[in-house]
Amino acid sequence: MGRTARITSIGVLQTTATALQRFRGEASGSLDDLDIELRRILDWIHHDRKEFWDRELRRSSEMVSQAKIQLQQARISRQIAGHEPACVDEKRALERAKRRLEVAEQKVQAVRVFAHAIDRAIEEYQRSRAQFVTWLETDVLQAVAALDRMSASLESYVSLETPVSPHAATPSGGLPATEDSPLASDKSVPDEKKS
Repeated sequence: MGRTARITSIGVLQTTATALQRFRGEASGSLDDLDIELRRILDWIHHDRKEFWDRELRRSSEMVSQAKIQLQQARISRQIAGHEPACVDEKRALERAKRRLEVAEQKVQAVRVFAHAIDRAIEEYQRSRAQFVTWLETDVLQAVAALDRMSASLESYVSLETPVSPHAATPSGGLPATEDSPLASDKSVPDEKKS
C-alpha cells in the first residue's frame, strides 16, 4: 500500500522553509554574540581578575612587612627599663595587614581554580557548538532544500490539467462513439443477401 499525504496548503511548506532559514540565521547570530561574551569572560578571569589579585597579593605582602617593621620600631623606641611596650595600634595594623594578605592569597587561589573550571566548561561548550553549527550548516539546509523540492513538485502537480479519458461518459450517460463502435456510424450495415 502506497504512502499518502493529506496536503491542505502547499504554501505551508514554503513558510516552514522560510522559518527554518530564519532560525538558522538567528541561531548563527546568537552563537556569534555568545562567542563575544565568552571572550569577555575569559579576558576578565585570566587577565583582569588575575592581575588585580596578584597586585593585591604583592601590596598586602608589602603592607605586612611594613607593619612588622613599624611594630619593631615602636617596641624599640618605647621600651622603658626592659619592659616591652603594648604598641596596640601597631599590632592592630599588623593584624589588618595579615588579614588582607590572607584574603588576597585566597582570591589568587580562587581565580586559579575558577579560571581552570571556566576553561573546561568552554572546551565542552566549543565541542557542542561545533556539532550544532554542523547541524545548522548541513541538516537544516538539507531540510530547507527538501521542502523547496516538495513545494515545487506539488506546485507542478497541481498545475497539470486533468487529461480526458477516452472512455469518458457521454452526455446521455453511455460510452462515447468511436469509429470502431457500432454506435459510431449512421451507416447501415450492408445486407449480405442483397446482390
